[in-house]
Amino acid sequence: MSHALAIGGIHHITAITGSAAANLSFYEQVLGLRLVKQTVNFDDPFTYHLYYGDERGTPGTILTFFPWQDLPRGMVGAGMVASVAFSIPAPAIDYWRNRLQRHHIPITTATRFGETVIAFTDPDGMQLELIADPSSSQTSFAANEHARQAYAIYGFHSATELIVTPDPTQSLLTDSLKMRLLGREGNRLRFHMGEGLNPARFYDLLIDPAAQPGRQGTGTVHHIAFRTADQDEQIRWQRLLQSDGYQVTPIRDRKYFTSIYFHEPAGVLFEIATDPPGFTVDEPLEQLGQTLQLPLHYEARRRVIVSRLPPLRPTEFVHRFIESHHTQPDDLTIVALHGTGGDENDLVPVARRIGGGSAIISPRGQERENGILNRFFKRLAEGVFDKQDLVRRTHELADFLTTAAAGYRRNPDQMVGLGYSNGATMGAAILLLRPEIFARAILLRPMLPLSPASPLDLSEKRILVLRGATDTVIPAASTDTLINTLSRAGADVDVITISAGHELTDQDIRDASRWLAHTGTIANPV
Repeated sequence: MSHALAIGGIHHITAITGSAAANLSFYEQVLGLRLVKQTVNFDDPFTYHLYYGDERGTPGTILTFFPWQDLPRGMVGAGMVASVAFSIPAPAIDYWRNRLQRHHIPITTATRFGETVIAFTDPDGMQLELIADPSSSQTSFAANEHARQAYAIYGFHSATELIVTPDPTQSLLTDSLKMRLLGREGNRLRFHMGEGLNPARFYDLLIDPAAQPGRQGTGTVHHIAFRTADQDEQIRWQRLLQSDGYQVTPIRDRKYFTSIYFHEPAGVLFEIATDPPGFTVDEPLEQLGQTLQLPLHYEARRRVIVSRLPPLRPTEFVHRFIESHHTQPDDLTIVALHGTGGDENDLVPVARRIGGGSAIISPRGQERENGILNRFFKRLAEGVFDKQDLVRRTHELADFLTTAAAGYRRNPDQMVGLGYSNGATMGAAILLLRPEIFARAILLRPMLPLSPASPLDLSEKRILVLRGATDTVIPAASTDTLINTLSRAGADVDVITISAGHELTDQDIRDASRWLAHTGTIANPV
């Protein structure tokens, strides 16, 4: 005789991120989670599917992400999972407060159902919580150098769904899924899954009759999965839910578990996933997450897939970061790109004068011309670039900037490129090859780095080109071609010719400062 069905807890939660590299940096280095699997989306092999969890990827600890770089930021609304909560040891509250603040992450602290809650967001704006749960038993979560083991995350505590009215969803949770209504606090209902003090055992409904529909995008939860013991039990769930009137998918083999899907009445995509077979089916425990694993039907395309996936751990750049003097979290970040022979210090005084109190990220170019001069890419002769090296280094720098912005909690939509000479040409290359990086750019003595291979849309970009009237280093025709290329792509390009040569002048700084102040809110421009 089969036992009665009841959901035992959360299996995994899947969300959407923009940058795979920035996502990995945050969840691995800030929260101390282990990347237990890097694979690809079953329906989109050119998109990663990243799995974080405890040492083994135990159900109840698994947070996964689809990195869709071009997707706009989402907006949480009714019928969506609004926040994801992890359990931490009760004595770890001060540790995590201090740790998050050291990483420039704003937090709020509250009490909910008698437990202390630390709330914050990830780099994409997804709402996260750490909840001190004295009843949890520790897993092998976060067995790495990034978070102290004694204070490490246990696994999931709960997930919260924002809902206009609870009735239809509450009926599903209690009548079909056999969750138990544990209590109510204000406009929040808490449901308990499984028996006793099992991890990942709570699901909350946050009731807001005025809540508007949300929009899925980066920083939002894609779906939530609940645990079932095996595929036999999963079939029983499928039949039960179908008999209750839900449209349930066929069983789908996800390699590490099998799944069925259906939408709950308010709109959240629910999944019921099996505990086995787990993440060691294709790589040993000690090597989990180290190499790309593909579904078997994509193995024949591995070379093409790998060539189109961005690096997870971008090349590191020696750099300086200068904190913002502003109080608003979304103010500008100036990316200072030095000229040939410069370093990460050269343009910082210039960036300070142009950007007022804005934050500054100033990387050092990694090419060493003649073993001495720092540059951002290789040149074969004066004004002749190694295009293959240029493309590679442009993507490396763009990936680094994405990761650095996330690590320093800078708004990725408010990055302003500020480049001089070789740095200005690299800034132009980023605009042409990775236009999502800079919202605006100030190019001081730039050249055309390369001709774009495909049509560009730079219609939302504002660019200032400052050229020297007597510049004998930069060919005027190359700068003209760059200006025309950017303008034809739709960019709003302003050009100022300075009564100077290749050198930077106070007039450059004054004109750039005024331009930036005119195009956005900058404190105390020069």
